[in-house]
Amino acid sequence: MTLAEIMAKLRWFPLGPVAGPLEPIKKDDLDKIAKQYGVSVSLEKVGGIIEEETREETRGKAIEGITQSIVTISTEDEEAFRGVVRALVRKYRAPRTTYATLDSNERARRIIVELFDEEDGWL
Repeated sequence: MTLAEIMAKLRWFPLGPVAGPLEPIKKDDLDKIAKQYGVSVSLEKVGGIIEEETREETRGKAIEGITQSIVTISTEDEEAFRGVVRALVRKYRAPRTTYATLDSNERARRIIVELFDEEDGWL
């Protein structure tokens, strides 16, 4: 029997005192964390405008128009997943928006909420 994949997408907005990470998110740092826990971790920087009717406003701008750093974590090993999320929160802090876990699967989302609250007082 194979275990189900735990897949999370964590979204940080640009650096700043409120919503952004504590320091720039770098691919090299993520690679080190991924190697330490034996999981797949990737980084994507996105931003752009989507049709007017699908926009959600945040900080005076459409969420789709704000550059985001999206870190994707994928593994079947729950303990490794927990370790990566803890490491990310300790290094960058928990993302500060309601969109932080958008596109994550439900299992990942449950674990993330627990760890964000435990590690960063997120909730």
